[in-house]
Amino acid sequence: MNNAIAPIDPDLAEAEFLGLAETLPAGEVAQHRHGRAQLIYAITGAMTVTTAAGAWVLPPSRALWVPAGEWHGLRLRRRVELRTIYVAGEAVGVPPWRRCVVVAVPPLLRELLLIAVAESMAGRLDDASRRLARVLLDRLAALPELPVHLPEPRDERARRMAALLRADLAASRPLAALSVHTGASRRTMERLFVNETGLSLGAWRQQLRLLHALDLLAGGVAVGDVGFAIGYQNPSSFNAVFRRAFGTTPAQYFEA
Repeated sequence: MNNAIAPIDPDLAEAEFLGLAETLPAGEVAQHRHGRAQLIYAITGAMTVTTAAGAWVLPPSRALWVPAGEWHGLRLRRRVELRTIYVAGEAVGVPPWRRCVVVAVPPLLRELLLIAVAESMAGRLDDASRRLARVLLDRLAALPELPVHLPEPRDERARRMAALLRADLAASRPLAALSVHTGASRRTMERLFVNETGLSLGAWRQQLRLLHALDLLAGGVAVGDVGFAIGYQNPSSFNAVFRRAFGTTPAQYFEA
């Protein structure tokens, strides 16, 4: 697919606030970055956004704030109707986030975002449009961060462990046995993961499985098959773990 993420280069726009609407086919968008911060939101479909720091899975009920200069790529299992807001650093009301942040998209924010993108695409740069953009940024900055991020470890031994866990998500091999292949003991591996990701090794493995589950669900895979693919032998067990992590069922999570 075409790796160009926008028909207009947002870094060359004169306006502080630029909204773009795009339709992206299934596939991947290569790693790239912008001089402006951006809010990425899919009104239909779902996508995985990856950076050096980790990965985020975004259904139509979630949006991702990407700070200026952050390298990121996209993976899409199906066609996605994408809406993106690019914000200049000097714009009034820019959220103070210096890292990627996922937020829920309540109805008011969704409508503000869609209107702001439509007006920007139509070339409206009047005072009313600027006021709308500032309200959108105010509402965005007030939202809490959501736990749908998988942080990446930096230590080479921990990265080898992460690769082993990714290689077979449905496996239940003891973590101590896997540690043997990394050049570190289980105790050392636990310390590395806590220090570098903020998660214990077991919690990181579960988050890895759950985010892979979100990716499969976004592609239309049945809930039972998704649970089996990440190591759960029955849908009820998978549903229970998913609800504890995300506060809702797998089916409800992807309701726009």
